[in-house]
Amino acid sequence: MINFCGIQMKNPVVIASSPLTSKLKYLVAADQAGAAAVSTKLTFIRQPFYGKLRMHTSDRLGSLICYDRRLDLEEGVGLIREAKERTQLKIFANMTHDQADMEGWAVLAKALEEAGADAIEANLICPNIGLSTKSIGGQDSLSGNEQGGAVNGQNPERVREIVRLIKDTVKIPVVAKLTPNVTDISVIAAAAKAGGADGVCVAGGQSALPPVDIHADGKPCYRLMNGVSHGSLGGPACRFMSYSQVAQIRQKVGIPLIGGGGLETADQALGMMMWGADLVTVCTSVMWYGWEVVEKMVAGMETYLQEEHIDYAAIVGRSLPHLRSSSRLEALPGHPVIDPGRCIGCGRCSKPGHCDAIEMLGKTPVVAPEKCLGCGICEGVCPTGALTMQQV
Repeated sequence: MINFCGIQMKNPVVIASSPLTSKLKYLVAADQAGAAAVSTKLTFIRQPFYGKLRMHTSDRLGSLICYDRRLDLEEGVGLIREAKERTQLKIFANMTHDQADMEGWAVLAKALEEAGADAIEANLICPNIGLSTKSIGGQDSLSGNEQGGAVNGQNPERVREIVRLIKDTVKIPVVAKLTPNVTDISVIAAAAKAGGADGVCVAGGQSALPPVDIHADGKPCYRLMNGVSHGSLGGPACRFMSYSQVAQIRQKVGIPLIGGGGLETADQALGMMMWGADLVTVCTSVMWYGWEVVEKMVAGMETYLQEEHIDYAAIVGRSLPHLRSSSRLEALPGHPVIDPGRCIGCGRCSKPGHCDAIEMLGKTPVVAPEKCLGCGICEGVCPTGALTMQQV
């Protein structure tokens, strides 16, 4: 069992607020797949526009959503009530208020608490509400004072005020879900903590645009859309950035933390925890590959704990002692070693433009150790794992 902000959870896997958490049948599926918790689909008092899911998907790279339907308050309340009756899930109620007044945050939080939510997740991340308009400006800028989601999340004082109001309104834990579209996410996390947040969440959400069709007047590569807006990035493309943000918050702020962004496997989820996350959140991989992603992730994490004879608490932050400033880093000597049994003679290892250390003699790569920079690119591009960087 894991204790997160006073909530007892059977494992650290949370399904992120997304289309995966917009309907009861999906929450039931999440429960059956072994997830411990869900963050319900973003709820407004009344959503500013009624979209329909459209996304760009680059398999193995990332996903991008700039248009989707959210929940009105009565829908969010009904979903939480049904989920508490039909599942064993812990429910994080994801919510935002898109107006300048503060009262709406209190109205939302109180109603979702009364519906049975185990925690409030204040959405200060979504770039599709306010930030997308602010990013465009010009004729599409409604007032120059856009609110909601990531716009609030970029203002430390606004974050502190919102969290404090919600904390004064409800008795259940309050988690602030933070936008990465800031200069220093630890400053925003510290503001949430100052407002009384019980925890914070970071998980993708970078403002991004899709590739374009260069043969069709630069039309953005979205299907069934009349245009494109700055959208929310998910999938593997944001995983490494999320590792960094989790580590920064854990080291500099020290607050219970949910980390996600591009997680697909048990090893990646465990890695997120080793960078400092208490819980991990999953989204794009389940949208791409199905609920078995969760089953495999939970099983893999549990197997790891059993083999290592440890619990989840023992791995949180395990990688942080390796972090140091660039001036304190030291490059260790080494070079690639080739396993002839795995090498297929493809020559990829000899291609990097900055490297003189590997030459092909026919179908055989030959390493000149004295020329090796130690960058490790050859190991990364080898399709069979025939090269390994070894210290000397």
